[in-house]
This record gives sequence, structure tokens and C-alpha cells, in this order.
Amino acid sequence: MAESSAFRDVQHGVLAMNPLQLSLLVAIPFVLIFSLINFSKSLYALGQLEAGMVATLLLLYWWVRKQDAPLLQQNLFILHPAILFSLLFLNGGFSDIGFIWSFGFPFIACLSAGSRIGLAWTLIYAVAIAAFSSMTGDMAWQKLAYIGMAYVAFSLIAIYTVLWREKNQQSSQHRLSETASNLKHEQHRLADSKLSHRSLLDAMPHALGVHRQDRWLYCNMAAARLWGADSPDEIIGTSIFDYAHSEDHEQIRQRIERMAATGLPAPAVERRLLRKNGEQTVVKLMSCPVCYEGEQAFLVTAEDISRQKEHDAEHHELKAQLEHAQRLESLGVLAGGIAHDFNNLLTAILGNAELARSRLEDKPAVIGHLDNIVGSCDSAAELCKQMLAYAGKGSYEMRVINLNEMVRSMGKLIRASVSSNIALKIKLNSHLPGIEGDNAQIQQLILNFIVNSADAIGSASGEIKVSSGVRRMEKSELSKLFNGGELPEGEYVILEVRDTGCGMSQEMQDKIFDPFFTTKKTGSGLGLSAVLGIVRGHHGALQVFSTPGKGSAFRVYFPSTTQKVSEKVVSTVEVDAWHGDGKVLVVDDDLRVRNVARSFIEKMNFDVIVAEDGREGLALFEQEHDNLVAVLLDMTMPVLGGVEAMGGMRSIDPNVPIVLVSGYSEIEAGALIRGDRPDAFLQKPFKAKALKTTLYEVMHRSAG
Repeated sequence: MAESSAFRDVQHGVLAMNPLQLSLLVAIPFVLIFSLINFSKSLYALGQLEAGMVATLLLLYWWVRKQDAPLLQQNLFILHPAILFSLLFLNGGFSDIGFIWSFGFPFIACLSAGSRIGLAWTLIYAVAIAAFSSMTGDMAWQKLAYIGMAYVAFSLIAIYTVLWREKNQQSSQHRLSETASNLKHEQHRLADSKLSHRSLLDAMPHALGVHRQDRWLYCNMAAARLWGADSPDEIIGTSIFDYAHSEDHEQIRQRIERMAATGLPAPAVERRLLRKNGEQTVVKLMSCPVCYEGEQAFLVTAEDISRQKEHDAEHHELKAQLEHAQRLESLGVLAGGIAHDFNNLLTAILGNAELARSRLEDKPAVIGHLDNIVGSCDSAAELCKQMLAYAGKGSYEMRVINLNEMVRSMGKLIRASVSSNIALKIKLNSHLPGIEGDNAQIQQLILNFIVNSADAIGSASGEIKVSSGVRRMEKSELSKLFNGGELPEGEYVILEVRDTGCGMSQEMQDKIFDPFFTTKKTGSGLGLSAVLGIVRGHHGALQVFSTPGKGSAFRVYFPSTTQKVSEKVVSTVEVDAWHGDGKVLVVDDDLRVRNVARSFIEKMNFDVIVAEDGREGLALFEQEHDNLVAVLLDMTMPVLGGVEAMGGMRSIDPNVPIVLVSGYSEIEAGALIRGDRPDAFLQKPFKAKALKTTLYEVMHRSAG
């Protein structure tokens, strides 16, 4: 290995020499060898000449290495053999060694010099020999011609050699120049490519950075903006951990070590990023090892996903609200259906209990039991009303209401609903427009809020505040409220009940409107569910504010109306004394309901005929319409429903009053009716007095 290395060093030194140095190195040993041979042959004069030539060549070689004068040095090099060969020629003439030296000079001079100078000296020397030979007469013409032909041949070879060498040199120089030009061009292209790539990276919308030894070596403008800097110069040179949350430092370090060990990219992760101003955001990071300026580094791409996270959270929340609303809707349909069927059963139970009680005035013990049955039926009917209210199918008698007047009129009732340890405050807006609503339902809504607030305060001292107001609501604001997504923007009247009770967690707030959910030891869990149903039935919206330990606030938004508040005076004196006359048609598919209704009506001195479905009822109506004073018609029946049967009856005789009966509310029933409306509506379960009042009103209205 050492010998090979030494040989390569010698080879490299030889190739680094110029052509004249190489020629001198060849000429010195060449002449020295001939000098030694001549001395050994006793040709002392010739050997001395050659030894002198070696000495002068060594001096010339030393001068070439010390000082660069190429033209002079090259001519001196050629002059040395010319002098030597001339002396040899004179010493040996045309015989012996002098002739050989003179004969070979042109070729050696041209090849050794390697230039047109050598060729010029050769020609000059040839002419000088020819002239000298002619003048001395020592050279025969035959030998002179022979030498001339040889000189011509060698001169042609020398000329060709010189031209070929110069051509190769020019070609080499051209190739070298072209290579240098290409190299320079490639360097420019590489520089342009680097600049282009840097510009491309700087223009990318995603943040890019390169770090090594936990320091940023490069980052683009997007990264600088992401990290809260005005330019990349503020980031380059700083630690990568300056922009990472302290809790993530160890995971980041392990991630870098894993990439360095495996050479593989790291999977995408979400990390908390700290900006220069201290703000925190969430980014999606992707990293991979790269070679940067000849050393291993790590490329990082970062994407700000904080808004995406917010959108995902909003989407998740909206999805949860939609699913919750769908569950509530499904439960509402179920609750409405159950309440409707229960009302049919309660009608029969309540009606039979009332009938039995009216016939047992002399048996107090039995009457007490019947009163218990009637009271239980009233409670069950109230529960059904709550279920229908939750389903948005409650019994509504819509009129224009002033919420301020309603709250004032309920003052004593509200005060009686809370204990003495609770302070009750009322703050009402004096410029409150009216709303369209049902008095009883809205009173139930207010009382539910008051009772819940009182329960939240408990036995501790607290405060309940009832307030009202008016506000214009935009679509974006309504969409954030319960049942507000489909409401139109406009002016809404606000009723708020606020307490200083125990408050609710977010988990509890998400469940309070679910049916049958309650935190009380007793209760149906339908209070706030019914409230939500009442709000839906009034085309309003609901909002809840609550903080554990600080209290809660329920805020209801009702659409305002420009109609004036109307009052309705109801008197029952004439109804109690009234007795009827004529025939009434009762149409119901439930035998128990038919029998109760028949018994109630017969006690009013009417004649009663019954039918078990709409088709039979329509046939009886066609036969008896001239004798009928009223029709009691169930809305939901098989074969032919009450709405269709009513249309057929009106086409036969429009003057006969028709009372539509249903387990649903009047509003829900009215939504199913197209075209002609009934003269009155009676909701199940009904008592004898309610039926009598309804018949009284429709008959006196038709008579008037």
C-alpha cells in the first residue's frame, strides 16, 4: 500500500510538469548515457562534449523550475543540441558518430521541443549544414542529396507531429474550455435551481422548517407566520423547543432520536405549538430525516388545525344536538300516541266514576272511593297533558297575551310556590309587546321554572328573579337556542327566571329536557320536557345558563305580535241550569267512550243515537239529520275517520252543529283538518260539565 501511494505521488508530480521540463528530464539521462558510452570507447573528446551538454541541461532544468520564461528557455534548450551536434559534425564529418548525430537532430529537436520553434531550428540547422558542406567541399553530392531527402522526410514527420500535437492541444483546450463553460453553466443552473427551490418553499402555504441539533436551520415564511414571527430570520438559530409545549418536549425528543436511528419518517401527530407572543394553537406535524448541506437534519411540515378542531367540535356538537332532537322527536311521537290512547281509557274511567257518584248520594263511603278514582283520573289526565305538551300536541287556546300582566296576576300563586327563605324579585319591561299563546300552558311553563328554582335553592337562603324584555334576534343567534334553528329572525319577547340555587353541570344540562329524567326523589321527570313542548307549540325558543354552585337561568323567547290583547269572559250560570231537547248522534269506535258520552248526554234530557265508526255514523246522519241537534264525532276511527265523516255530513246538512272529539289537542287536531272546521272541539278525557258547556255553546251559537 505504501509503494502504491508513493508511485501515485510520483505520477502526479510528473503529470504536473510542463512539456519543457519533461523534455529536459528525457534529454539529460539520454545524453549522459551516450557520454558514458563514448568515454568507455576512448572517444574522450566526444564524451567531454556530451558531459558539458549534461551540465548545461541541468542548469537549464534548474532555471526552468525557479523562473518561468518559456520562449527563451525553449530556444536555449534547442540551441544546446544544435551546438553539440554541430561540434560533433565538425569533429566526425560525414563518417562515424558525427554523421549519425547530425542526421537525427531534426527529429529529436522537433519532438523534444514540441513546437513550431523546434521545426524552425531544424530547418535552419539543415540549411546551415548544407551550406557548410558546400563551402568546405567535404560532402559529396550523393550524400548531400541523401541527407536532404532524410531531412525532408523527418521534417514532414516533425511537421505532422507538431501540427497533430497542436491540433490535439487546441482540441484539448477547446474541450477544456467547453468543460469549464459547461461546469460554469451547471453551477449557474444549480444556483438558479437552489434559488428556485428556495422560492418555491418560501411560497408554499404550509409551514416548512429544517432543524439539526435542536436548532432551526431554515424555515419558510409560512412557518415564520405560524410561529408568530415577522420573518424567518427571527426563527433561524432558535431552539425547536421554544415553540413546543413543555409537556410535549420528551415525546418530541424521542421522535427525533427514532428518526435518527432508523432513517425513516415519523408518523403525523398533533402537537400544541407556542407562538412567540405566548399564544397556543394546535398543529399537525410531519417529520422526516434529510441531508442538509452535507449533514443529517430533519425536515418538519406543520399545518395549523386549530380552526379545523373548532369546526370538528362544532360539527360534533351540532350532530349531538341533531341526534338529541331526533331522540326527543321520537319520544314525542311515542308520548303523544300513548297520551292519546290513555285519554280514551281515562274518558271511560272518569265518566263511569262520575256517573256512579251521581247515583250514590246516600252512600258516603262509596262516594269517597269514587272521588279517589276521579282524583286519580284527573292526575292521570294532567300527566297525559304534560306528555302531549312535551310532544308539542298539548291543548292550546291561542289568544293575545301580555306576559307582564300574566306574571303580575300569578304573583300570589308564585309566592305560594316558594318557601319563605327565598326572596322573589320581579323586573318587567314596561314596553312589552304581546304574544300569541295559551294562558294555561304559559302559566304552567312559568310555574315549572319557579318550582325547579325553589328546589335548586332548597332550605338555604336564595333569590328567584323573574324578568321580561324584548329583543330582535338574528338567524345566527336563534340557531344556538333549543328549538331555535327553524325560527325566523325578528322581534321576540323574552321571559327569564333566574335563581341562586345549586346550579347544574354541563352533563346535567344536556339531559334536563329528556322525558322522565329527574334528580328529585318524587316526580315524573316530565316538567321541563313539557316546558320544551310548550315552547315548541308556541313557535318559541329556549336557552339555559347554569354554573354549579352559582345558580341557573331559564330564558324563553316568544315571537311578538302587533295584535291587541283581548279578554274573554266565561260565565257558567246559564250552563248549570240548562237542559237540552232533541236528538244527538254520538260516533266513537270505543264502546266505553260511547257509553259514557251517551249517559252524560241523556242526563241533559237529549235523545242519543250511537255509531261505532265514521261510515255508520254518516249513514245515520243521512237518515236522521232533520231530527239531529248536534253530533259528537271522534276524530280518529277505523274504516272512515272523523274528519272525512264530518265532510260527508256537511255536504248533507251544513246546519247541524258538529263537535269533534280527540285524545289530541285542538291545535293538533286542527292541523289534520283541511277545509271546513268543526263547530267545537272537545279533548279527552272530558267530564260531564265540559261536555255540557260545549253542547250549550254550539247550540246557542247555531240558534243565534
